[in-house]
Amino acid sequence: MSVWERKKLLAMREIQRVALDLFDEHGFRSVTVEQVAIASNVSPSSIYRYFGTKEALILWDEYDPQFIELLGTADESEAVAPGEFIEMIRAAVPALVHELAADEERIRRRMRYVVSQPDVRDGLARQTRQLEVELRAMIARRLGRDQGDLDVRLLAASAAWGFDAALDYWGETGFAMPLAEALTYVIEALTRSAEAMLTFPAPVSRGGNKS
Repeated sequence: MSVWERKKLLAMREIQRVALDLFDEHGFRSVTVEQVAIASNVSPSSIYRYFGTKEALILWDEYDPQFIELLGTADESEAVAPGEFIEMIRAAVPALVHELAADEERIRRRMRYVVSQPDVRDGLARQTRQLEVELRAMIARRLGRDQGDLDVRLLAASAAWGFDAALDYWGETGFAMPLAEALTYVIEALTRSAEAMLTFPAPVSRGGNKS
């Protein structure tokens, strides 16, 4: 990560912290982007440039891009065998879970709004659809497959939405389970599912694949 990227990350984390403090004190709907900007000592245009929407002040984090980059750049080869790809996932998971668990309090604060605010939940759905597209591109490249392959689509969709399901369960059950436990369970379940899908490839449409 470059110095500029690190400064941007720290700035976004600080703006998000300020926004969460304001939302907690006054309510999500009562706080404007302009108020967050004033409290953060930045311009409203900077907030829109960094986050795009008010909902993203809650939804943003650095973990999805890091995970995609880790799997996309691991190993120098352009494509790997299915078994090797599964092992790459298993090797990457412990560090990811550890990093998320260390940030549990911030994630818990954010998830309260996902559970309680329809606008934030809708924003999460849009974000997850975009994550699915990015995962599909990465999985296809790492496996040397077409993005339109059914297996690739299933792997990307199950990873993106399965991760959301784990966080939803965690939030809707009052955060009773440690975050690391919930994530470890769902990631292991998704990894076993991916292993099964790649062991028994899906049929290819005679009409050809569409991305």
